[in-house]
Amino acid sequence: MSSLFVGEDDELGQTLLQANEVQEESTSEGSNHNLPQSSVSDDVDEEVTEVCCTLPLKFQQEIVEDMLSRDGLLILGRGLGWKTIAANLLHALCSPISLQKGPGVAPKRSLIMVLNAREGEILSLEEELTELQWIDNATKLESSDDEALTVIRGEATTADKRRRLYDKGGVVSVTSRVLAVDMLSGVIKCNEITGLLIVHAETMKEASNESFIVNLYRDENDWGFVKAISDEPESFTGFTPLATSLKVLRLTNVFLWPRFHVEVSSSLQARKKGSKDDRRSVIEINTKMSYKMKKIQAAILACIEACLNELKRHNGSLATEYWDMENVHDRDFVPRIRMALDSQWHRITYTSKQLIYDLGTLKDFLKHLLSSDSLKFYQTVQNIIDSNVKSKTGTGALSTTTISPWLNLEEATTIISFAKERALGKLRIERSKTTLEEQDESLEELTPGHISTHEEYNLESQPKWGQLGLLLDDIMHEKAILGNVQQPILIMCSDLSTTRQLAQLLPILELKDNGGRKIFSARKYMIRRLNDYLAWKELSRLTKQINTELEVKEEDTDSKEDDDIYTSKTFSRGRGEPISKRRRTRGASTVASVTRLHSSAGSNQISEAPDLDPVIVDNLKREVSDEDVLESGGFEVNDEIYVDENSTQRQEIEHISQMDQIVIENYHGNNNDFIQELSPSHIIMYEPNLPFIRAVEIYQAINKDTPAKTYFMYYGTSVEEQKHLMQIKKEKDAFTRLIREKANLGRHYETAEDNNKFRLQRSDVVNTRIAGGANFRTESDEFRVIVDIREFTSSLPGILYRAGIKVVPCMLTIGDYIVTPKVCVERKAIPDLISSFKSGRLYTQCEHMFRHYELPTLLIEFDGSKSFSFEPFADIRPQKGNAPNAIATKLLKQDIQSKLMMLLLAFPKLKIIWSFSPYETAQIFLEIKSKQEEPDIDSAISKGVNQSLTTEKGEPPVFNEDAIDLIQNIPGINNANYYSVINRFKSIETLVSSTEDELVETLGQENGIKAYRFIHRSLR
Repeated sequence: MSSLFVGEDDELGQTLLQANEVQEESTSEGSNHNLPQSSVSDDVDEEVTEVCCTLPLKFQQEIVEDMLSRDGLLILGRGLGWKTIAANLLHALCSPISLQKGPGVAPKRSLIMVLNAREGEILSLEEELTELQWIDNATKLESSDDEALTVIRGEATTADKRRRLYDKGGVVSVTSRVLAVDMLSGVIKCNEITGLLIVHAETMKEASNESFIVNLYRDENDWGFVKAISDEPESFTGFTPLATSLKVLRLTNVFLWPRFHVEVSSSLQARKKGSKDDRRSVIEINTKMSYKMKKIQAAILACIEACLNELKRHNGSLATEYWDMENVHDRDFVPRIRMALDSQWHRITYTSKQLIYDLGTLKDFLKHLLSSDSLKFYQTVQNIIDSNVKSKTGTGALSTTTISPWLNLEEATTIISFAKERALGKLRIERSKTTLEEQDESLEELTPGHISTHEEYNLESQPKWGQLGLLLDDIMHEKAILGNVQQPILIMCSDLSTTRQLAQLLPILELKDNGGRKIFSARKYMIRRLNDYLAWKELSRLTKQINTELEVKEEDTDSKEDDDIYTSKTFSRGRGEPISKRRRTRGASTVASVTRLHSSAGSNQISEAPDLDPVIVDNLKREVSDEDVLESGGFEVNDEIYVDENSTQRQEIEHISQMDQIVIENYHGNNNDFIQELSPSHIIMYEPNLPFIRAVEIYQAINKDTPAKTYFMYYGTSVEEQKHLMQIKKEKDAFTRLIREKANLGRHYETAEDNNKFRLQRSDVVNTRIAGGANFRTESDEFRVIVDIREFTSSLPGILYRAGIKVVPCMLTIGDYIVTPKVCVERKAIPDLISSFKSGRLYTQCEHMFRHYELPTLLIEFDGSKSFSFEPFADIRPQKGNAPNAIATKLLKQDIQSKLMMLLLAFPKLKIIWSFSPYETAQIFLEIKSKQEEPDIDSAISKGVNQSLTTEKGEPPVFNEDAIDLIQNIPGINNANYYSVINRFKSIETLVSSTEDELVETLGQENGIKAYRFIHRSLR
């Protein structure tokens, strides 16, 4: 391969792997002599079952063999086909077996649970498992009606239906919340589950639901298997990440298969014997950026460096080695910096918060510079400027209270000016009399020198567009010469927006002759983009007008000294003496405000987005002609492949030969299967993507007779190239660290008596005073907490289980946690608390709790990784591109405090628990339960249930809480009559379609008329 795969075949990594494998083999051999051999084979006849697999590459076969023989964690390089490996592994493990022999004994399929799989991955696994089942049936000359993969999504199925699905066996993909509830409630017994397969193991944490399920499974089932797969090695970070992950998964083995593994390299680089075809080589197309793009990229990187240095200066004690420009191309660069500051978020300054938002904005600029057209990029830049402009001043000056610090840099002026010049810079075009005659235009306006001049907008095209046109033209010419190439051309992009962009661009690319050299012009596409710019300009004008009207009503607080913002020297180079060094004199506040205005905004009078010249626009639109698009060299994009999701017009479908097809697709997790199904003759990677590169390698290794010719496009000396190389380096370094850690892992021993739960001293939490004969609990009794099943989306139930408390899931009408017969707890996380106050649902919940319980309690639980303060409340809805300023934060704090005070005034006996993490909540629950009896399950379920509302089986119904919240906001529908609405109308659709008489009959005269008028009110 070419330099595209820099760092893929690494000698150091291969040496480490070989040494590690030798050590592992010697360890396993030694362990076989120390442990007693199983004697099961002496008593039970072994039955060999043949299973068909679809593993074309040798390294994939070895991985499946290792995973079948031992439980463990598989960490695979990106793009090496983990879904194919997982599908074959599942197919082999769930093959029908029979533990009893004799006539009439039918084999039963094993029950395997697949956890943590995403929607697209479930579909891929289902397709592969179905194909494997077909192959098995064809080989064994028998048919099977069993489903290859059963999917259980959320609460779409009842407990009885899920129990029947579990009894059938096979592979079941289920959400972690549903499986945890089913295991605790007895819908499925742990001993009936053959094993667990957990994908995306890198996301598993100690408090995650997947870890909760593993603990539940292993505590009752010590014979089943647990296998985990991950294809993101760089996500294993921190101190001893491998040992930590194995502890959470309760595994002892790990399988590392990087791209530089000997077997992987030999499988992917093996060529057909005697083949001299160079179609497997990758042709790199290094595209040069334009001068203006280079200047903008350099200015953005300079702004990022300035923001990063200022952030480190403000938070020196929190800064880490990761805060460096070398890591700026990392996908999680800004989130990781934010995570480092989350625990101290209430202590850092507003400037630091704004700098974090600015880093995210500038990184978005880098992405849009290389992917969006010049007009779209200018709109993105102008939107950020507009969000920093104080509209009510009417002068276009930058606001001093919400300004992003990087806008004070000289490089910011470079970004704005060059972005505007790329898109709407004016060019003076001169045309002679001969040119005008050839174009059949009027000669009346000719000057005496027989030269006509006019202005046009620059409308700079992306350099890749012209290169892509030339490349497609060469491919079409090559296919026409060969004549026997029938496969389509595949173009791969990074996201859906780029896919749509190319689908609209390719049909109107214009072939031109530039001094004997062919070029493809995207001028027509850019002219059409002017319509989008005009629509955006009008929307921006209306938005500013609305903001101005709203700001007129607000009090003018600009004269207060609290509004001053500190501007660092980093962002005010050469702009006068800092305010902090001026001598305090009478009237200094006014003088400082004026000087501040000049220093931060006066030198940067940012104008609004310019209006388009109608004469120039008319001249440009005259150039666009739809009739000669294909004749001028455009490429035809199939309507079968590109369908506008927003279009309501009927799509006309016609058959197109595969030879003429150009398929445009974006990168996704199903790259391997997609390439195999399409079988393209040429693959064009419009943007770098490491997993897809590996997918192409696998495709080339499988299809040695008909490999695809691959082209790799990238901008040279750009952040796009650096990001791709950084991703390869980070994956290699991550595997190197994991290999070294695996070599130093200690031996793990576990017996049936070992308990993975927290070590609790029951004498510390149990009341040993037996006063008045109160002998309801001893140290051997088990704690019990009744939990609403909707609470299993949080980590608290799993932590309670690990703390030694029995968790009983139930559908509760009142409360989230029933801790004791007297204590009912309503748990609220920060976002949930704000939404509950806004909708008024919290008052209703408190009313119900006081009606049925003696000690209603409100639990306000914070995220353990964030600050334990009111500061997170201010960041729930931050302004786009800006951190919430000090005044807004203060107002939001006061708002939530006032609402809490009003709640306590309404319910004076309400208890409030403040918990900084779920672990602290579990400890609080233990202290509350130390002197109380255990709650009764039947009593907790029956409280608050309307006995008149039951299902066909006599059980209490399950309601959609979001729909109930929605209808309670309709005038005329309240807490007293919404049950009548639920009985009468089974869905919101039937409710809004009802007549006035039906609503009056259900809600009464006044309420019915209110509801009907609100629902059928017309908006003009």
